[in-house]
Amino acid sequence: MTTAGRPPVLDQLDRALMRATSRDGVSPARARQLRWVVGELRRALDREDFPRGARASLSDLFAAEPAERYLDLAARGELRLRAAAGAPASTVASVRVRMDCLEILARAAKVPVVLPERPAMQELKAPVGARQRSLLHGWLEAAADRPGADAGRVRLFALVGVVLDTGARAGELCALKVADLAPDLDAVTVVRKPQARSVAPPTTERHELSDHTRAAMRRWLDVREELVQHVEGTRTALWVSVRGNHAGVLDADGHARLRPPGMPLMPRGLARAYTRTVVQVNADMVGRPGWEPLPYRLEQLRRAVEPHPTESSQD
Repeated sequence: MTTAGRPPVLDQLDRALMRATSRDGVSPARARQLRWVVGELRRALDREDFPRGARASLSDLFAAEPAERYLDLAARGELRLRAAAGAPASTVASVRVRMDCLEILARAAKVPVVLPERPAMQELKAPVGARQRSLLHGWLEAAADRPGADAGRVRLFALVGVVLDTGARAGELCALKVADLAPDLDAVTVVRKPQARSVAPPTTERHELSDHTRAAMRRWLDVREELVQHVEGTRTALWVSVRGNHAGVLDADGHARLRPPGMPLMPRGLARAYTRTVVQVNADMVGRPGWEPLPYRLEQLRRAVEPHPTESSQD
């Protein structure tokens, strides 16, 4: 039953979301995307400048004008839970995900949806070339081999080695546990997560590690052991933070609460660590014959390799 004063479309939207997320084959990632889009739609319906007729039913909300208006507002970042000044517009990939979710919700509710033309995916940036990969590897090895080497350099040397040996994505790297390494460090087991639009199950792959990566991993495991000594709870993550991080909350005195070193590394932290190091590498390499600045995204390094797992199975 519709609550008095509550637009009928909201109850219909909730039912469509429940049907869509409870169907077999819907991955957790897709379910999160569907909830994200429904949240944006609710905020769009609260706006005075949103088409008034869209509040009558889901069919009206998914008509051409409201659907296009929603996508436009969302792409400009105006439907975020926390508005941020100067926040960048959505990527093409995000716009396409929203359109996919609208189609899924419409099918679940058995109503039509009228969408604008799907934007073309942006061309992928060129991956890092073999010479640049070799120079990066050499720079990291020299930095990690110095007496008293910075823990972040040691970690990144091992991490880049794993990327070049496995082609793992940031999220897959951060999910690695120490137990995923073979006892003699000659291999690592990686769980491949399907891309957002896929409903395929994860795939478990075993990859051999190169001699360089094994040596780097030994150094990192020694450093990691010191970092996690005072961490409470489980200490299974392979990649951990090397310094305290802001926890995003305040203590009773109003001071920022810090997470201690040794906490599991998250994808954003991994990306920031890689970018900081690339800035240093590019500065050090300026003027060297044939040097081209490395890109700041780990993804372009990952796409430069074609890994060949020794074992592969679907979970």
